[in-house]
Amino acid sequence: MIKTLDVFIDGKLIGQLYDRSPLSFKYSEECLAGELPTPYGKMIPLEAGEIATPAVHAYFENLLPEGDQRVNLENKFHVSTIFGLLEKVAWDSAGYVVLRSPSMPENTVDYMKKTWTEIGQIISGQSPQPGFVRGAISGAQYKILLSIDEHDGNPLLSVGSSATSHILKPDIVRTGQKIWASAANETIMMRVAQKCGLQTAHVEYISAVKSCLVKRYDRIATTNGLIRINQFDVCQLLKMTSEVKYEVDGGPSFMQCYEQVRSLSSNPILDCEKLLNWLFFNLLIGNNDSHAKNISILETTEGYRLAPFYDLMCTKVYSGFSSDFAFSIGNTFKPGEITSKELRLFAQFINVSEKYLLKLAQDMSKKIPPAIQASILELETQFSHQENVMALRLGNAVTKICKKRIARFVEK
Repeated sequence: MIKTLDVFIDGKLIGQLYDRSPLSFKYSEECLAGELPTPYGKMIPLEAGEIATPAVHAYFENLLPEGDQRVNLENKFHVSTIFGLLEKVAWDSAGYVVLRSPSMPENTVDYMKKTWTEIGQIISGQSPQPGFVRGAISGAQYKILLSIDEHDGNPLLSVGSSATSHILKPDIVRTGQKIWASAANETIMMRVAQKCGLQTAHVEYISAVKSCLVKRYDRIATTNGLIRINQFDVCQLLKMTSEVKYEVDGGPSFMQCYEQVRSLSSNPILDCEKLLNWLFFNLLIGNNDSHAKNISILETTEGYRLAPFYDLMCTKVYSGFSSDFAFSIGNTFKPGEITSKELRLFAQFINVSEKYLLKLAQDMSKKIPPAIQASILELETQFSHQENVMALRLGNAVTKICKKRIARFVEK
């Protein structure tokens, strides 16, 4: 007998996911009758019977972690299929979908109170992550989904499919790669981005566990608890799996991402400019890992809008990350080769003026250095002495990267 997972939105059953290869999905009778909304209409058109299109597989596969983190989950739960992983961990994921086995009763909203010391023990491996934690989110970096007690600031782990309000991102640890203080790096760069006018997820630095705490923008706190908000990343929208999130692997180009925002946003002029500012911010701070899964569309009361930005950090300071940019600009993936010639080609690809692009880049380059200094000062009390020294080094490195790259952009 084929195994299934019930797919819920706002506590309402909207369909079943079938354990097939590739995955297949079947809308509920209520959706087919128009009694419930069809949230996947942009990707999975409403029709009767099992739907086994690439869009189905891509949407659900992209809910899972990637790389080493997926391997760790496979080893932990002794499963090796996308369906098996979804069954184990997709009780709380990105957006508002909840997947649960039909044999599992719906749990009441519940959380287990922890201390930051206990969370630190989970991060270090001294204590296993409790089995009742069934949430996971995409990305190659280890993360813990949790909520924060509004009274004392202590962490709360969700029980079952209870929604979480935050994502905790400890320092990246990779065998054979020297990656230092990545959590401090991300906290600083996310704050720099906000000061530069980018709409970002709110972040804090939790010194007790040396982690970046990200407030989820796909959750809204109400008097009745957390409400999940619908969102899609560009890989989901383009029906591509996370294995091809990079353009060099055949994944989305920036032009494809730009077109998704332009065609879906209820305010395309504003959101397309936001996306271009994000692109130049990443180029100017040395974030080469700004791939298509870091661009999402959020469902709001105004319609579909570009979601706040996340996963911003300077990767150029680490030898463990590629020196190539995630998207080609003109005819190159190498940031050091981007001159006015490449910007001119890039402008033609996305059908905007070269003058407009250069102005966005120059404006961003002027904002970044002072924003770095202000952000480091803001976080000074949360950082240890060693972290403050590294923060200053990071600030100096990013400032040099910014000045060097903007100078190249105007070269003929």
